[in-house]
Amino acid sequence: MINEDIEQIISVDIKKEMIDGRIYLMGTPSDEHRDVQGNLHNIFNNYFRKNKKRCIARFEARLDSDYNNYFIPDLMVFCYENSKSIPLIVVEVLSKATRGRDLGVKMEKHAQMGINEYWIITWETLSVDIYMLSEDKIYKLYKSYAYFTLHDIEVKRKEDIEIITEFSPVSIPELVVNLEDIFYFVE
Repeated sequence: MINEDIEQIISVDIKKEMIDGRIYLMGTPSDEHRDVQGNLHNIFNNYFRKNKKRCIARFEARLDSDYNNYFIPDLMVFCYENSKSIPLIVVEVLSKATRGRDLGVKMEKHAQMGINEYWIITWETLSVDIYMLSEDKIYKLYKSYAYFTLHDIEVKRKEDIEIITEFSPVSIPELVVNLEDIFYFVE
């Protein structure tokens, strides 16, 4: 009887992930989380359309690695010249509820799947951390970027700190991503 009750709960159209056979129900993301997710979706897809690339950014698509694991990253970037099944980039926007999984077991599983570039975005600190897959299938921090407001920039210039306002994904170097565009509506 208990198994049937669990199966009924699982079959309901609730956003969920399964990691090593364990189901995790996902809560409703904050407005800021959704804004960052939507902004990135638009940045990638507008670039792909404008440059006639056979690529697409999708959010909330299921990424299956095997029958005991399925993930719903915040954003995945696929380019059809490469592989239709493995995204070039996976993006997770951190939330309090998913932070541990996004930086822990999900990061490990995505590395095992061979996803080259893994982004962690923390909207509370307006930061983007890009991890690259090493030869031994472990993510290593490649670069960190932070968005600064005009007031922050004035303070940082006095401290002689370099301010980075844009960057390019390693997997798509011709695309320039402006940090202000990622955090539009969030700041």
